[in-house]
Amino acid sequence: MTTFENKSLLFFSIPLSWIYGFIIRMRNIFYDKGVFKVHKIEGLEIISIGNISVGGTGKTPITKLFARQLAEVGKKVVILSRGYGRKSKGTVVVSDGETILVPVDQAGDEPFLLARGLKNVPVVVEANRYKGALFIQKKFNPDIILLDDGYQHRRLHRNYNICLIDANVGVGKGRLLPAGFLREPIQSLNRADMVCLTRTDQQSGLTSLISKIQKVTSCPILKSSHSPRELINGNSGNKKNLSFIKGKTVLLFSGIARPESFEFLILKLGGKIIHHEKFSDHYQFMLFDLKNIVSKSEKLFADMIITTEKDFVRTLAITNDIPNFYYLPIDIKITEGSSILKNILSDAKVKQ
Repeated sequence: MTTFENKSLLFFSIPLSWIYGFIIRMRNIFYDKGVFKVHKIEGLEIISIGNISVGGTGKTPITKLFARQLAEVGKKVVILSRGYGRKSKGTVVVSDGETILVPVDQAGDEPFLLARGLKNVPVVVEANRYKGALFIQKKFNPDIILLDDGYQHRRLHRNYNICLIDANVGVGKGRLLPAGFLREPIQSLNRADMVCLTRTDQQSGLTSLISKIQKVTSCPILKSSHSPRELINGNSGNKKNLSFIKGKTVLLFSGIARPESFEFLILKLGGKIIHHEKFSDHYQFMLFDLKNIVSKSEKLFADMIITTEKDFVRTLAITNDIPNFYYLPIDIKITEGSSILKNILSDAKVKQ
């Protein structure tokens, strides 16, 4: 049972969600009516990628996919993120597109992961997105900024608003925080220029969810799936084919919002999960945690220890000496609506 399903807690959390919902609705009305100012940066296109829920919807692999596709058609792209969980403050250049300039604890795990996976695409973190965008324009002069997790950051004007929804959980019962997992009511999808459903391969019944979305917005709805790319040894960096997992006993560890999705991928690849050590999302691993994981794997005679790439980058500063340790990089595949996405990305302007 999750916190959102605990009936005794709902007695207290539902009234709080009403108060929260009132504040969110008033905030959105003030932005819609021009009471709160929206800052537009001339000569710069901004594509926002975000969601209306807490938890992982696949923003990082989607942002990486968009950045690659934009770069492939000759557009100069910079990623701007808040840098959730980082120890640094202010504006930090995580990568200049060639070199990663700060460690993961100064960048935040997701911006660091983007910097690792993208060449020629700078990554900057700044909680004040308007300030960050001005900095990027001055330093890098890009065609496009990809605003990571920017759906609620309405202070900065964007040319395209893309909202992700995890098909596994949808919009739940429509409850807002803290009674549910929604940051905003589903009606806020009316600001989206495109909705992308993620992990659709893990959920068969999408008709009801799509119907709920279409009652709010007529924008295009894309479908996508999480696709493991390869298996990489966390110590040596050696790569293995995904078939290497098949038939092996696996101990998993992860600190992500949707650990069940990670389990789904391992089982689909033929691994036999004997234990999953779960931590909170963005958890900062300590050496003690990793020693405990190794000890459990030995007691359970696990053939392999596997984690996500996002979790792997948070172990880099601690140790590179875990036996039979691998991580699983994930790509996003657009399974329905790829032509729509191509048209949106192609419409973004290139500086002359």
